[in-house]
Amino acid sequence: MPVLSHPFLRDGIEARGYQIAATQACIRCSTLLVMPTGFGKTAVQWNCIADALDSGVEKIVITAPTVGLVEQQRRMILERLRIDAECVRTYTGSDRPAKRGVIWNEGTIIIATPQVIRNDVDSGLIHLNNVGLLIIDEAHHAKGNHATAQVADRYRSQASEPWLVAATASPGSTQNAIRQLWDRLNVNRIFVAKREDDLLKPYAVDMNIATIRVMLDAKTLALLEPLEAHQFEETDALKRQGFLAPTGHLTAGLIEEAAQRASIAISRNDPRGYDAARRISDVRRMHMLLDLLKTQGLRSARSYLERADEQLREGERSTSRFLKKQVVHNFRQTVQGMDECHPKPAYVRQLVQEHLEKHPDERILIFSEYRDTVDHLVDDLNQVPNAVVDRFIGQSKRGKREGMSQKQQLEQLERFRNGEMNVLVATSVGEEGLDVPSASMVLFYEPVSSAIRTIQRRGRTARERSGSVHVLVANDTRDVHVLHASRNREKRMHSVLGRMRLETPLGSYKVRKEGKLLEFSIVEGETNQPALEFLEQEKVRLKSIEKESQNKSEANSNKKQKGNSTIAPTLHTRSRSQKSLFDFGEDSNDPWDPVLDGRGINRQ
Repeated sequence: MPVLSHPFLRDGIEARGYQIAATQACIRCSTLLVMPTGFGKTAVQWNCIADALDSGVEKIVITAPTVGLVEQQRRMILERLRIDAECVRTYTGSDRPAKRGVIWNEGTIIIATPQVIRNDVDSGLIHLNNVGLLIIDEAHHAKGNHATAQVADRYRSQASEPWLVAATASPGSTQNAIRQLWDRLNVNRIFVAKREDDLLKPYAVDMNIATIRVMLDAKTLALLEPLEAHQFEETDALKRQGFLAPTGHLTAGLIEEAAQRASIAISRNDPRGYDAARRISDVRRMHMLLDLLKTQGLRSARSYLERADEQLREGERSTSRFLKKQVVHNFRQTVQGMDECHPKPAYVRQLVQEHLEKHPDERILIFSEYRDTVDHLVDDLNQVPNAVVDRFIGQSKRGKREGMSQKQQLEQLERFRNGEMNVLVATSVGEEGLDVPSASMVLFYEPVSSAIRTIQRRGRTARERSGSVHVLVANDTRDVHVLHASRNREKRMHSVLGRMRLETPLGSYKVRKEGKLLEFSIVEGETNQPALEFLEQEKVRLKSIEKESQNKSEANSNKKQKGNSTIAPTLHTRSRSQKSLFDFGEDSNDPWDPVLDGRGINRQ
C-alpha cells in the first residue's frame, strides 16, 4: 500500500490521489472543500496542518460544532501528526476564562467550539492576529449569525495573512445557498470531490438505502379521526376569515403565516384578530399532536400532552384552553394505559434484532427528531437479545427533563466506539462527524427534509466498509412529503455543484503557496516519489480502469441489443446534445476540473 510521507505526518497513512489533489488546492489559498462523508475530509485537514507546521505557522485553530467533535479531532490529530500532546489543546466552555487564556498562549493547535472563540475574541481575551491557519469543520453552519460564520468574520478582520480551509459534505441545496456560504467564509475557491469521480470510485463502499413504507393500523386511524375532524373545522374557519392560506396540506410554515396575519389584524384593532390568534394557537398544538401520532407513535403523542400538563401547572393559559377541549379530553381518556399501536417501533425492533443476529459484533445508529421517541426506542430495544442500547441527546433542558452534559456525551461516544454498547439512539446532535467506522446500519425513524441533515445522517455508515440505511416512512403522513423534499434538495445540490464553474478566476487572488507539495512524498516498498508525480500516475491508472469498465459495459449492452430487434439503431437515438429534430451529433464532452477557480472558462 502506498503511504504518504511528510516530516510532520506519522507513518502508515494511506496515500489517496483525491486527497492529494484536495490538499494541493487547499494549500494554495483559502478553500471550501466539499467531499462526500467517509472519504477523509479530515485527512486533508491533517495534511494542511502538517504543511502549516512545516511552514513555521505560529498557531492553528480548528473549530468543530460540538464538544464531542472537538475531543475527537484532538485524539485523531495526536494519532496522525508528529507533535507533542502538550501542543494540541482543546478549548471549550467547560474551561474557565482564566484557564482558556493559558491554553491559548501555550497551545500550537487549538481545537475549539466556535462559540467560545467568538466570545473570547469579542471580550478581548484572545486575538486572532497570529493564527496562520483556521480550519472550519462542518462548514455548512457558517451562515447568518451562527458562531461559525462570526469566527470567520473575525479571523478575516484580525489575521495579517488569513488562510482558511472550510470542509463539509453538504454545502447547501441551491446555488444561492452555496454562494452565500462561499462569500461568508471569504474563500478564494471551491474544491468539489464527487463519489463518481475516477479518483474516488475505487474507495467508494457500498451503501444500501432502503425506504420502508408502513401503513398506519386501524387503532391509530380510529384515534386520528375525531382529532382530524376538529382540526378541519378550525382550519376551515381560519381559511374563510382569510387568515390561513386555502391549501389542502397544512404545514408549520402556513400556521406561522396565519399567526403573522392575526398579529397584523390585532395591531389594526381588528377584533377578528383576537379570535384568529386563539384558534391558531390551538391549531398549532393540534398539528403537533397529530404529527406525533402519525409519524412517531402513541407514546410520543401521550408524552407531548403530559408536558402540556406541566405547562398548565405553570399557568400557561393557552395550554389550558387546548387541554380542556372535549376532543382532546376524550383522546386522553381513550389512550390512557393503551399499548403502542404505531407500526414503526415494531419495525425498528425487527430490523435491529435481525441485524444483530447476522452481525453480532457490529453497531447500529438510530436517529429520531424527538427525545421522547429516543427514550421509548431505548426502552424497547433493551429487550432485544444481544442489544446493549443507550441514548445520545443534546445538552439543552426540555421542561423538567435534563439533557446530557458534555462529559456524559463524550463518555457515551467512547462507550459506543469501544464496543461497550452496540446500539446508539440519537437526536440530531449525533448527525455530524461521529467517528464510528464500524456502524454498519443507520436507521432513520423518520425522514428529514434538509439535504444537509440527510447527508450527515447517512454518512454515519459505509465509511470503511459496506453499510445499510433504512428510512421509515408512514404512508399518507408528513413523512412522505419530507422524503420527497429531501431527495429533491439533494439532487439539486449535486447538480449545482457540478455546474459551478465560472467563479473566481485564477490570478484574481493572492496565492499563499504554490501547490507543488514538495514536502510530501509517496513511499511504497523501497520506492519514494513526489506526491504530484503519484497523483498524475493515479489519474492515468484510474482513468484507464474506468475506460476498461465502460468498454465491458458497452460490449454487454451491445450483445443484449443484438438479441432485441425492438431497440432503435444508434443513428436514431437522440443524444443529450441534440438541439433539434435534425441534429444527431455526438454527445459533447464536457470535462470539468473539480477545482473551480475559473481555469479553462471561456468568458463572454
